[in-house]
Amino acid sequence: MEYIINGYEPKRLFEIFEEISAIPRGSGNEKGIADYICAYAEKLGLYCVRDEVNNVFVRKNAGKGYENAPAVLLQGHTDMVCEKNASTVHDFTKDPLKLRVENGFLSADGTTLGADDGVAVAMMLAILELEDDLPEIECLFTVSEETSLLGAEAFDYSVVKAKKMINMDSEGEGIAVVSSAGGADACFTVSTDRVKCTERPIKITVTGLAGGHSGTDISTCRMNANRVMGRILARLYEKTPFNLVTIKGGNMKNAIARECVCEIVVLDKNEVENELEIIRKELAGEICTDDSGLKIYLDKGKICENMLTYKDTSKIINLLTLAPNGVYAMSSDFEGLVRTSCNCGVVEGDENEIKVWIKTRSSCNSEHEVLLRVLTRLGKAIDVSCEIGGMYESWDFCKDSEIATQFVETFKELFPDSGIEPKTAAIHAGLECGTIISRLGGCDTIAIGPNVYDIHSPDERLDLASLERFWKLVLKLIKG
Repeated sequence: MEYIINGYEPKRLFEIFEEISAIPRGSGNEKGIADYICAYAEKLGLYCVRDEVNNVFVRKNAGKGYENAPAVLLQGHTDMVCEKNASTVHDFTKDPLKLRVENGFLSADGTTLGADDGVAVAMMLAILELEDDLPEIECLFTVSEETSLLGAEAFDYSVVKAKKMINMDSEGEGIAVVSSAGGADACFTVSTDRVKCTERPIKITVTGLAGGHSGTDISTCRMNANRVMGRILARLYEKTPFNLVTIKGGNMKNAIARECVCEIVVLDKNEVENELEIIRKELAGEICTDDSGLKIYLDKGKICENMLTYKDTSKIINLLTLAPNGVYAMSSDFEGLVRTSCNCGVVEGDENEIKVWIKTRSSCNSEHEVLLRVLTRLGKAIDVSCEIGGMYESWDFCKDSEIATQFVETFKELFPDSGIEPKTAAIHAGLECGTIISRLGGCDTIAIGPNVYDIHSPDERLDLASLERFWKLVLKLIKG
């Protein structure tokens, strides 16, 4: 294939990233990338195990001089978040990403880049290909991290020897993550009654918001399109009754919704525009700079046969306005760290039901339980089904981590003039580390990565020089 990334070393690392970017690998569609990894391992003559959910484990034996050194486990996930701009034509199930390089950054044209966690995949494969003498290297490529942690939970860890792990599913040069939040998914389901549609609906569109990761970006004050739509509908419902016909907002539970569209049948259409103009002015004084592209507009809806009753319309509005969203509590141990949060990530439905998905996160188990109870009680209060699922473990902070200390010392040694002061940190995001560590019965672990910005959004971009430095750092950590 023709490569577009030039001038960075090792050249093979960047070539591999381009190669895997041509393989569709949204969550649940990891067969193709698993095929690629297994073929790669077979070509190198390495031990390779692939399970029924397409997790892949590869081992490379220790090189000369490292026969007695402890094994190192490298880990990352093969799936990516599939987000695109509304105007972008791209089928994530079959189309390769359209990469572009500009001013030292790699991005994709109108879609997510998948550096989360394509960086880890490319890094592990490039390391396995090295002829350098290294300690025994174990590489675990997991699936569906972005949606359920299915891969990390399903893998049989009996093949793993290592008691030291470098997870490469983090973003931020010079930062070693040493703790992360657990989480869960709350799904509200409104079983809808429909009545005959009285006239052609109008369409309301909320678009142009920045979005972002529902964990790392939840404290940025970026607006959630689903919540903005709830605000619009709640205000309008008090002025003039209407019936909801359709609603669709957000694409991923773990992404802050950037767009939301609904269709309504309303008695007074002029009142809709009047109320929208008031809301536009209100929001202009509230939004952060990141959300300056916000647009709210009206259009003609599609001719339809039926619409929701007033009762079910009200239930949807209640969910979009009453369910907690954003920062719920801040950490008392780490300054500036969100401890507990929730995100109204997806609103979707069909003729029979409408679902509202809330992603919760917390590094405090008791507080997380309280939040989930709040959500279930809300469901009972408005007579809507609420199911809790997708729960995963938090990763507790270990004060005596040897690899965390090694990271700080190694970074200072390699990059003394970088202007970056290396540090350890806890994050308000879900990583596979908690699940893997618990399954292994303990493992000294850090999560690190190069600079990647605006993950989970079409603005995602990878700092290529940072990835070049990240390569040197990981190799030094492996060699000890």
